Parts: sequence; C-alpha cells; structure tokens
Amino acid sequence: MKYFSLLLFVIIFPQLLPAQISYGGGLNLTSFFNTQSVQNQSLSMPGIHGHLEIPRSGDVTLYGRFSYAFPKANYDTLTSYVTSVSQNTSIPYILAVNSRYKTSYFTIEGGNRYYIGNDYDNGFAGYGGSGLVIGIGKVRKDYEDKDVTGEYNWALTHQVDPSEILEGRLFTLGGYLQGGVKYTIPAIGTIYSDVTLNYLLLANANNNHRAYHL
Repeated sequence: MKYFSLLLFVIIFPQLLPAQISYGGGLNLTSFFNTQSVQNQSLSMPGIHGHLEIPRSGDVTLYGRFSYAFPKANYDTLTSYVTSVSQNTSIPYILAVNSRYKTSYFTIEGGNRYYIGNDYDNGFAGYGGSGLVIGIGKVRKDYEDKDVTGEYNWALTHQVDPSEILEGRLFTLGGYLQGGVKYTIPAIGTIYSDVTLNYLLLANANNNHRAYHL
C-alpha cells in the first residue's frame, strides 16, 4: 500500500519559547492508492493534523507531525444477507442489505526539514524533507439501516452472519518525502502548504472483531 497526503491552507501560531520551537496544525486531505488489492481503488479522506519543529540551524529543523483522517466509507457498495433472529416473523426471513467498508487512519511522521530562500522562521521560503512514518488504521463494515428495498428496518429483527468479520486494524511502517512553500508573517504566524508522499513498506492487518447482533 502507498498513499500521498496533500496538506491544505494552514495557519500556525508559533510560541515565543527560548529555543524558538514552533508548533501548529490545520487541515489535510489524504488520498490512498492501494496497490495490493484487486480493485486498486483510491480513497480520499479529509482530516486534521498538528506538528512540531525544533531548529537545528537557521534553515534545518527536526520535524514531527501527527495526522488523523476522519472515517470515510469506500466507494464500492457490497450486498450481504441478514437472517431473522426468530423463526416466527411477519417479514422475510432473509433480507439483502447494502454495506460499505469505512476507514479511519492515524499517522505519525518524523524527520528533517530543509528550507530554501529564507530561514524557517523568516519570510517566504520553500522547504523539503524526509523521514519515517508510522500508521494505525481501522476498517469496519458499515451496514445501511434498511434492506435493499428500503422497506424493512432490520436491526431489531435480523442479524448478520456470526462468522463474518466486521472490524479490523492495520499497522503500517514506511518512509516519506515532502515538499512545500511557506510564508511567515512577523508576530502573527505562518501560512504553509505542502505535499507528502508516503510509501508504506510494512503493513500488518489484524481482523479480530466478528459479527454480532446489531
């Protein structure tokens, strides 16, 4: 699996600390490109992030960022079948119900950032960097409230297959490359935008939540 994340318009407000450490946060848009699935489906997820920078010199900093991508349902709709919890029912014993997998994702990045044109705390500059990224994802199967006909609300009368896995987690490890531009406004903060390409070298999935009566 690999993905890139585009960080949108952001304003940070550095604190006046003795070591000139700065921190900030803002909005991000993460687009996943899964190269290991049959469908190779992309998924774009909005989210938020925060970061911390510690200067090593005027134009080099130690950089760390955490990002959270809000839960987003996959584009493809699946059809599953639920069965009644009682033999005596006035509605169909088996119902077809649509569902989609919903994903949320959290990452931590850390490495060096290099500034070109100005220092990290002064004026307009370009920057780039690289480092390591750790990701933790959660995927769950989200069923619609009604069956495919829209007639029956099945949650109180039917159940999914007890052997079906409804939720799983994913741990990933990889590296990233980053590039962007920023403009520092004295005594106010910094406006910045960057693009980060993460390549995940290791992905470990854990599916341990099976179906239950909803």
